Amino acid sequence: MSSEDPFPVKRCVCFDTTFLDLKNAGVGSLEDAASRFGCGTNCGMCRPYISRMLDTGETEFAVIETDSGVVD
Repeated sequence: MSSEDPFPVKRCVCFDTTFLDLKNAGVGSLEDAASRFGCGTNCGMCRPYISRMLDTGETEFAVIETDSGVVD
């Protein structure tokens, strides 16, 4: 994530759970995040960020956009 990003994505908004909380809880998959915390089961916009957290260990991200402007 760019240190210049003033508004990094840090949490699942629907369930008010930070990606750091998920990481510290040892979440190992999207399904695990969903079953234990509900993350990814409502609007789903946190799913690509959770996937990146699982892949990289990072917990703060720049906004992911597609050509249509919608989170992928």
